[in-house]
Amino acid sequence: MGATAAVVLVTLAVAVTVAGKAPVVAVDGGAPATGPALTLSGMRNTYYIPRADSPVRDDTPGKYQITLKAREPYSVVKNVKVRIDLSVLKGKARPSWPDQGNKCGMTGQIMTCTVDVEQGAIFTPFTLVPQPGAAPGPAGAITVTVTGPGIPTVRHATQVIIGAPVITARQVPKRTGVRPGAGMELTPAFGNRGDTGIDGGVTVLVEASGATLRRVHGNCRYDKAVAPTRAQCDFPGPLPPGAAYETDAPFTAQADATAMHGRVSYTVLRAHETSGEHRLLPASAPRGTGAPLGLRPVDGGGSDFAPSMYSHADAATSVLDFDTTGINDLQAVGFTIKGKVGETVDAQVPYPRNFVDPEMAVTLPEGVSLVTVPRGEHTSDMVYCEPGASGSGPAECHGYEVGGTWVRVRIDRRVEGARGSVHALSGPKTDSNQENDTAPVTVEYTG
Repeated sequence: MGATAAVVLVTLAVAVTVAGKAPVVAVDGGAPATGPALTLSGMRNTYYIPRADSPVRDDTPGKYQITLKAREPYSVVKNVKVRIDLSVLKGKARPSWPDQGNKCGMTGQIMTCTVDVEQGAIFTPFTLVPQPGAAPGPAGAITVTVTGPGIPTVRHATQVIIGAPVITARQVPKRTGVRPGAGMELTPAFGNRGDTGIDGGVTVLVEASGATLRRVHGNCRYDKAVAPTRAQCDFPGPLPPGAAYETDAPFTAQADATAMHGRVSYTVLRAHETSGEHRLLPASAPRGTGAPLGLRPVDGGGSDFAPSMYSHADAATSVLDFDTTGINDLQAVGFTIKGKVGETVDAQVPYPRNFVDPEMAVTLPEGVSLVTVPRGEHTSDMVYCEPGASGSGPAECHGYEVGGTWVRVRIDRRVEGARGSVHALSGPKTDSNQENDTAPVTVEYTG
């Protein structure tokens, strides 16, 4: 399966939208220019029903979700009837658990739900239980018809296939010790462990958090021309049962300069489907600047190729979590003392970022003096900063109160622009970057 032989969507962990055909939705006579109207959004075009004897654990039909949206300014449309013809499922799958909250009921093979649409309505009218002995292959179409007082009729058809693909994605271990600003390579790989092929192609969506993607692959779309965090690559099908592929070049994600943790992920899904939470990129999105990305066959039978927990026929995801060397970088956090001249006030001293033991030294701004609060002389569990060992110089602050310890001070006089400092105590062996171990302490005079 080469670059022209399969449709694949690769997602590097961020958020991606499905591209491809629009849902097959028909509106009788067209929607009038004015007046209330409803639309069906994100409907399935193809619905795979796993066979009852599927060897895949927890292999159940994906969620059949109906999303109705009302056209502004008519945000409320009441007493909407949603008629779902499930005749093609007779003897193949049994509807179960009708949505009682939306007054769904069955008469024969017809389900009818009564819905009040207030801006929008999202519901799952039924679940399906596959029946033994169903012949594999195309079974016809589920039809959805939406009617209501004063609105055009809306219809949608979903093609049903008995049997299902099981999309897998190659899992990768977490990475540690990544230098901020360094690049990480991730090569998407996916397969099909089901009994039914995917003819329409595959899409790979890539997302990055705490990192940016290099805009390289010429047949992929990116969310931004500079420092993108999402990519989408489409490949033509088929993806037959037992097949597995990986991209012939990796995606490279560059860790942010200030990142301590991050994630790069990709999601593989069937192309031309708009259901689910995946956001596809528009056709106008910037393309990569280099050669097109292709596919090459690999062995997808190992334990590292795994399906998602649910909706095996719809998508599979792989996540690369990473920690940078910045997790050892102790960073002091400054604070502001607020009050009037002559007042005694408390200020919270925030703990440093990435601390193990919250030991800090506070040098107060000019015009502010420390008030000692002996332990046991206050009613709360707060721990206050204390005079240093020498009795002068920086106050010593420590403790485990949520959010930080506290310092009690007296604002003796007004000194414009006065600044002190808070210093997080660390050693060069555990914190190689000590330039950010000190942060400012300022005064805000309130009167």
